[in-house]
Amino acid sequence: MDARPPLNDRRQSVTVRPAAPAEIPELAGVLARAFGADPMVVWPLLSGDALAERIRTMFEIVDTPFAGEGWIYTAGEGVGVMSLMPPAIGEREREIADAIAPAIASLTPDGGERYERFWAWVWSMNGPEPHWLLDQIAVEPAVQGRGIGGAMLRFAIERAEQHGLPLCLETGVAGNVPLYERFGFRVMREADAPDGGPHIWFMRRDPG
Repeated sequence: MDARPPLNDRRQSVTVRPAAPAEIPELAGVLARAFGADPMVVWPLLSGDALAERIRTMFEIVDTPFAGEGWIYTAGEGVGVMSLMPPAIGEREREIADAIAPAIASLTPDGGERYERFWAWVWSMNGPEPHWLLDQIAVEPAVQGRGIGGAMLRFAIERAEQHGLPLCLETGVAGNVPLYERFGFRVMREADAPDGGPHIWFMRRDPG
């Protein structure tokens, strides 16, 4: 028996739509509250003073240009947010990364060195095959469990299915792995990030 939730499961009506750049400051707050203890967020920035605000600022720096490209979505009247990256955007993503690098560096005690090394390693693990990437997905902690995250996952899955391509994601939280497996993802590889970084699971859902 297939344990995947049906893609047309709409037990709760949740609208998923593109987010405008002007919405990112508020959505960055949602991301910061949801990811405040996530190893993939905390470790690259290094613990220290004003960590919660630095996390929020990091998401604002990254996601404002992403929203301009149409890669950021919001759901449930602004309490859900995800970044869904289409295939073949590598050059544009590198341009954005280069442009925001000084701002990211200013958030970290080491000038962004650990951040840059960590994310370069993560990106290298995804492989060259065309795929969609579920880069961020978060729900305001106070309203988790109401189907908002599931609606965003189904939206991402349907988008990848439409193009006949895999949908990939990474997580540094062991408890997320069975959740994503329920939606048809499987672990392709897992590894410890270099320099004593967190353990990361790299997951993929094939079309069909």
